[in-house]
Amino acid sequence: MRLAADRLLREHARWALDLDKPAAALVQVAGTERDRRLFRSWSLHPDGRTFEELATEEGVPRRQVNKLVRRAESRVREGLATSPAPLPWVVSTLRTRLGTAATQRQVASELDRLAAGKPLVRELVTWLAGPYLPVPNRPGWVATQPKGLLARTAACLASDGGVRRLVDVETELADLGVRPDHLAAWLRASSATVVHDVAVSTSGPLADVVLRILDAHGSARSREEIAADLAAAGRTPEPPVLESALRERRFTHTSDGAVSLVEWEQSPAGTSTGAGRRGPTVGNARVKVHTPCDQAEQERLWLWVRVDGDVLRGSEASVPVALAEGLGLAPLTRRTFSSRWGPVTLSYDTLQATRGPVRAVALATGAKVDDTLLLGFRKTGDLEIEVRCSSGRTGAMDDAAEKALIFPEIVSGGTP
Repeated sequence: MRLAADRLLREHARWALDLDKPAAALVQVAGTERDRRLFRSWSLHPDGRTFEELATEEGVPRRQVNKLVRRAESRVREGLATSPAPLPWVVSTLRTRLGTAATQRQVASELDRLAAGKPLVRELVTWLAGPYLPVPNRPGWVATQPKGLLARTAACLASDGGVRRLVDVETELADLGVRPDHLAAWLRASSATVVHDVAVSTSGPLADVVLRILDAHGSARSREEIAADLAAAGRTPEPPVLESALRERRFTHTSDGAVSLVEWEQSPAGTSTGAGRRGPTVGNARVKVHTPCDQAEQERLWLWVRVDGDVLRGSEASVPVALAEGLGLAPLTRRTFSSRWGPVTLSYDTLQATRGPVRAVALATGAKVDDTLLLGFRKTGDLEIEVRCSSGRTGAMDDAAEKALIFPEIVSGGTP
């Protein structure tokens, strides 16, 4: 529908959108010839001359230039309200289509669709819709409040250790005015990549970034796969630099050259199952992580999740309020718990507690339909995950139940 509307607009733009005369008339509202000259030099050309240079050219103090420019800008914005209909509509439409951040190419494309072709019209409409200013350290990007957007995006991506659910990141950035269709490009420009349904920050020391990538995948990765994930976020370290980072003691290497995490290879019982491989078999249960046996593990609260179609589609589900309260969540808060298979978020409002999607976790563990996920939460923020064959209770599950409290989900794709 939008493409059809754009096509009709282009075909009839010279009759429907006569923007040249309204734009020229609006610039006249800025004031005297000097006011108009300063407005165009400063406001419509943000990469142009400085206030000091303009003050020298006009032969007035710098403070006076600033005063004249701000007064002219105020007059032009007030004048927009009484401008002929096409101009306010174009300004509003451009603002809606661009959001708070866009590439210069996207700005140019939208201006072409709106038949704002001549230089004065393009400059004026873009300024009125924003103004859109260059974003520092983001070549080709413009934003309405560049510094604030950079700071808040960085804080958003750094939360939860730099590994966050994509839906949460999208929601926060949408609140900042970043359009969904600009999200992927903005994440890449902000040094982040998407792994499954998780946004991973690639800012900071390279070894920390590799750890986040492995955490998001929940399984061993080859060097080529790690490099590809880094490249997706615009980070391309030289092979010797990557090798140096992978020599840190927190990483281990499989016989086929894949990279894993040392913590995955270790269990409190002193056994090693190997990253990305099935753990020991107890009856017909596939155990990914050890059965809780020590005092620290008894402090875990376990959630029983049956794997079904809704789970694999990324649905959320209600959980007992007692689980949220037992983990110390206050009403109207949320918390993300980290595991080797990926993060899981619990939210608690005043009426009900919910868990976020576990699709990425289920895929990472290799769980299949009718299997059961046991999610072991602890107040410290870490999460253990066990996978049980079929949705029925097994002997191993009964053993776990003797040592830990297991909560069933209230609402899932199926009944636990």
